[in-house]
Amino acid sequence: MNKADTAITQAHHTPPGPSGAAPKTCRRARAQAAGGVSSGALPLVDTQELRPSYSPNGSQPSGPVEVIDPETGEVRYFEPSGKPGILTPKYGQIDHQNTRAERWAMKWALDALLPGSRQFKCHRYRIPGKDLEVKLSLEHQKAFFAGFECCGSVWGCPLCAPKITERRRVEVEAAIGTAKALGFKVMLATFTVPHGMGSDVEVIRKQMMQAWRRGTDSRAGKQMRKMVGLRGYIRVIEVTYGENGFHPHMHVLLVLDTSWSPEIIRRLWYPIWLDGCRKSGLEDPSEAHGVRVDDGERAAQYVTKWGLDSELTKGHLKKGRKSVNPWDLLRVHALGLDHNAIAPELREVFTALGIDEKRAGALFLTFFRAFKGSRQLYWSNGLRALLGLKKEKSDQEVAEEEMDTAAALLATLTDEQRFDLVRTRQLPALLSLAEDSPGLIPEFLASLQKKNRTQ
Repeated sequence: MNKADTAITQAHHTPPGPSGAAPKTCRRARAQAAGGVSSGALPLVDTQELRPSYSPNGSQPSGPVEVIDPETGEVRYFEPSGKPGILTPKYGQIDHQNTRAERWAMKWALDALLPGSRQFKCHRYRIPGKDLEVKLSLEHQKAFFAGFECCGSVWGCPLCAPKITERRRVEVEAAIGTAKALGFKVMLATFTVPHGMGSDVEVIRKQMMQAWRRGTDSRAGKQMRKMVGLRGYIRVIEVTYGENGFHPHMHVLLVLDTSWSPEIIRRLWYPIWLDGCRKSGLEDPSEAHGVRVDDGERAAQYVTKWGLDSELTKGHLKKGRKSVNPWDLLRVHALGLDHNAIAPELREVFTALGIDEKRAGALFLTFFRAFKGSRQLYWSNGLRALLGLKKEKSDQEVAEEEMDTAAALLATLTDEQRFDLVRTRQLPALLSLAEDSPGLIPEFLASLQKKNRTQ
């Protein structure tokens, strides 16, 4: 094994901690050495077995807690969760690199599902007239590519979606702060409809959009909006899959000039939503679950956790539930139910729903085709101007935008090197090497070239 290969599998697997302990060989390195991991797809470290027991008196440590696996000597770090006595895993460099490798594995699985599509071409081809570069953010110390074509799909690309939704989340979070500073209330409303196994998810999505328009734009809807002091809203549509099939639902951040409580807002809005659903051919939403309105604290918590970035980053930490999201479907299709990136609780849900790897891929395609081309996030007319925000960028513009302008150029790739990296699926490995041992990049690229030319 040459120095470049050694760097990929062993360098800097343990993040530095307060004790200054030397890095240890982790599960990822052992799995790679055993040949149990496909090229570029690295298993996420399961931290549940190492989690420190909570303090019965609810006390919190002053900083990160170091825990050493007695079997392997692996060092992991935990930090206060904000809840009394509960510690959560500290998300470090190794987690970031594992998550990135998982996203690339999902992207390659998607390529097989959608050959020749925009998603297939994403991060395979160089933008004409631009150099393909490997850069390192000086602020975040994260490596990234510049010059690749991007599909800009918020619904179907594991590489573009996290970037787009994170930028949207930051913007929405800032908008909430501005709205509150101007004296408005921000509430979170959730709108749902009954659904069943025979429901067509694309039809339901379109009907829900019609129900929203026909309800809020009706004479009664306009009167209600005036009564509650609605100054604008930000609407997000999401979907899950459970025992009753796909379940689209809307979350709407309401910017209100009112002193009324969330419960009063809910009671006023429910008949409007009911009327819109009836006009659009949907079944009647229940009064108990059709409309839910929560206060500003709930709205802030939702936005903090919102976005596909959260779904893709924290998927391995999810607890038990009765439904799965589309990225769970693609993750299972790409990695398999037995992969240790799939939490045991999530595996149980898939088993209960009777979803194997093949069916997970088919369900993801159904979801993607139903939502492709639609907007995930919508700002009502005039709200951005009210809050002093610039014109909204398209998903494509956000995906192509290079946000880390203060970045070091580590390498410029030739088309031959790009071909070698794509063919061997070593793109995420190159980024990890750029973060850990950038000096070995030339040797790593040369070794790939030699390997490809001898095969």
